Amino acid sequence: MGGMAAASAIHLIRRGIAANKLGLLREAEDVVKIMMQRNISPDVVTYTTLIDGYSLVGQIDKVRKLLDSIPGMGFKPSIISYSSLINRYCKKGKIAEAFSFLHIMEEQGVNSNITTYSILIHGLCKDEKVEIARDVFNSLPRKGLQPDVQLYTVIIGSLCQEGHVEEAKCLLQEMKKSGCASNSTTYNVCIQGVLKRKLLVEAKTLLDEIYRRGFSPDATSASMLLDHLQDKGLR
Repeated sequence: MGGMAAASAIHLIRRGIAANKLGLLREAEDVVKIMMQRNISPDVVTYTTLIDGYSLVGQIDKVRKLLDSIPGMGFKPSIISYSSLINRYCKKGKIAEAFSFLHIMEEQGVNSNITTYSILIHGLCKDEKVEIARDVFNSLPRKGLQPDVQLYTVIIGSLCQEGHVEEAKCLLQEMKKSGCASNSTTYNVCIQGVLKRKLLVEAKTLLDEIYRRGFSPDATSASMLLDHLQDKGLR
């Protein structure tokens, strides 16, 4: 009986998500309530799917209420569930909501990992909140988390685009010291960032280094370099 009820609730939720209809999600929540009235405990999959559904239709308050009610059920959403929610709000540019879910997650004893913070930092950089992204990035060692090459590349590229070239260079050095080797992508995002700011001297310095490291400019970097040389009449 419990399995059938849970399956029914999940079916309604998925229909609601597919149709983007709040009414179907409310019906699914009613099924969950009936389950509880009959002493049939919904499992974490049912709750997680319902939370996912409400988040997709933008019902943030509903998501928060469900998250708050979950500890009383004897289980909690997984780190994957929270990371998925945080990713969704970051993609929509709703950074404040993403941070609120991070705080809820930590309050409920779900430990964040490097993936969670990578999602937040990507979202902040995309939203041009580079200073906040930098602060979050700098807090990672205190949390016992080590940035990987992809995360370093994101923050370094964003710093270059904002004109903070010296700070980006310092991060490149920090990467080496931490044993995280920069790659071709790291240098190319640097070059593209400084070229967008028309910092040609810095671009040349990075270009020299990219060749010293045995890398090559990618198609985007090469095209941007040629455009700038043409503008200067040096092509």
